[in-house]
Amino acid sequence: MDCMATLDSDFLLKGLNDAQSEAVSAPLQNMLIVAGAGTGKTRVLVSRVSWLLKVENIPARNILTVTFTNKAAAEMRQRIGELVGEDVLHALWSCTFHSLCLRLLRAYSSRAGLSPDFSILDTEGQKLLIKRIEKDLGIDVKEYKPSQLASAISTLKEKGLRAEDFLKKKNSRSELQNVLGRVYPIYEESCKQEDLVDFSELLLKTLEMLRVHDELRDLLQRRFKEILVDEFQDTNVMQYELLKLLSGKETHVLAVGDDDQSIYGWRGADFANMQRFGKEFSQVKTIALQKNYRSSQNILDIANVLISANDNRLIQKELHGVHGQGYRVEFLHNSSGYFEAVNIGNMIASMIKRGVRARDIAVLYRNNSLSAAIESELSNRGIPYAVYGGLKFFDRAEIQDALAYLRILLNDADDTALLRIINVPSRKLGPKVVENLRRIAQDRKCSAMQAIALVCEYGSQKGAPKELASLAKKLVAFGDLIKKLKSLKEHSSSLSELVKGVIEESGLYEYYRLKDEKEQRGEYDNQRHLNLEQLVNNAVSFEAENDGQSTEDDFEPTENANNSKDSLLNFISSVSLAAGTELSESGLQESVPDTVNLMTIHSSKGLEFRYVFIVGFDKGVLPSSISESRGDISEERRLAYVGITRAVEQLCLSYSDQRLFFGKMEVTGPSQFLQEVAGHYAGSSGKPFEVMRA
Repeated sequence: MDCMATLDSDFLLKGLNDAQSEAVSAPLQNMLIVAGAGTGKTRVLVSRVSWLLKVENIPARNILTVTFTNKAAAEMRQRIGELVGEDVLHALWSCTFHSLCLRLLRAYSSRAGLSPDFSILDTEGQKLLIKRIEKDLGIDVKEYKPSQLASAISTLKEKGLRAEDFLKKKNSRSELQNVLGRVYPIYEESCKQEDLVDFSELLLKTLEMLRVHDELRDLLQRRFKEILVDEFQDTNVMQYELLKLLSGKETHVLAVGDDDQSIYGWRGADFANMQRFGKEFSQVKTIALQKNYRSSQNILDIANVLISANDNRLIQKELHGVHGQGYRVEFLHNSSGYFEAVNIGNMIASMIKRGVRARDIAVLYRNNSLSAAIESELSNRGIPYAVYGGLKFFDRAEIQDALAYLRILLNDADDTALLRIINVPSRKLGPKVVENLRRIAQDRKCSAMQAIALVCEYGSQKGAPKELASLAKKLVAFGDLIKKLKSLKEHSSSLSELVKGVIEESGLYEYYRLKDEKEQRGEYDNQRHLNLEQLVNNAVSFEAENDGQSTEDDFEPTENANNSKDSLLNFISSVSLAAGTELSESGLQESVPDTVNLMTIHSSKGLEFRYVFIVGFDKGVLPSSISESRGDISEERRLAYVGITRAVEQLCLSYSDQRLFFGKMEVTGPSQFLQEVAGHYAGSSGKPFEVMRA
């Protein structure tokens, strides 16, 4: 190691504990970092990448880091830039699994059987398309909800099953599976015709492409010498398979995760991938991070006892803190769910009165339904709060409308986008007009946009059939609007100028402003016209973040190097991914900056707060009655563990003797988890908790 490398290594290892230093400075090899909650895994990842760059002299273009949210990827890039300089970042790939697949499919679209400008079908668009298919097939959308079928299709794709594969399966089928067997093939064909790719398809299509094209797989394996994956416990079967396909003989993989924080099994995550990684990759070095820099020891003692009862853990690790014992954890005993809200409201009001900032307080719960009483209590007291995990910014109707207009400017074949906004704002183009338009498109085997052009061309001619002339008269204004917006796209000097122009020229902004005015939405309400303004702000931010970044994928050979220069295409792709693949809120606006945070425990993962209340620590709630009936509460235990380890200074675990369920008062009492902790410390004088009866 030369003198400069020695200086770099000393700088990069400064302030790290022994386990962190071992992980950062390890020789080039496969590694599994089992990182407990609050143990500094992000710092280890950032420092390891910096070590590879500055000490091992690995070129940035040969390093790939994969995270689960765009926010985490951006944070990692920023922190690496602070350590080693921003000049190397343009060649470093730091992305999510979905954005990685998107980038590969854009670059090698012909090998994947796609056009280079394909559109991403987000969750809302997926439901609209399935609803349209159901209506065409005469299927009751109330009995078989589009969201239910969309989820089922995604699950099949995540298992690698195309419609053809699903239909070949000869297992006995439920009525839902029979409906799925009718919808899935048409859904697949519609996506192909409209040049659409949904989220699950991004992964499946990439896997299929890499399995078939050996030369491309070999190229990528030579390209990526070092691959680092964050939150490895949250990977699913396809993501793990993708990692294996990208890993060549000379590739080293570093996987960072915590099986104790695997809480997304319901969405396909499989923490067993951590065990598979150790067995299926060669000579994997395992390092455990157990020194916690977040919570007081009393909080960690509760977490350690709780999670130790799971028998399928990778490592029997215990978290040890650096901030002393701290306050004892409060087990708050309430007579009912109603009084639970009152008592917590009293405690929060008292905290704020003595100077605690509202933003440092979080109320967590297993189910969204548990927030209603807390919301009511805080509202009555005039305590500002924000509920997270509700409707995401990019899923809001007004934002989806704006994005649909923008998608049409990129892809004429996108019927799903066009049919969403053809009558928004109202142009008197009702269901009958849309039905006639779709019939013409089907007869002509063309897109709805092409059908509009045909109708307007021939319907305006002298002697045209009366029905066609009438239809043309209704559609001509919309056709002219789209032409105007396309001209705007060609002449706009920036992405943000285009987004703003489309929102205004389409009439969306005025439409939603008047709706907000009519509904008397005030300053602290969700004003939809202001959300449209925020979308323009997002475009400005997107421009700033991507200014000066390399537009070349830098592969040899590459197919579509110029494709990424279309800022609108990249922007739409970016927000579409954020709308459907982030594990937390995207684009959230906070009208009141200092608010108490209300969210599900799932939504809280990755966050921390000085003061945490977890409500509903009751039997049948946490763990849920469903998990209890299945006889497996291991994921529920991990969920409770995640909630507990969000707390920095003080933690209150609240339970009730009885609680309302569907209008019926039922006896609950303390959760099995609380009883386990209490039993562990029975007879001990140094308990990390105290029971408080309010």
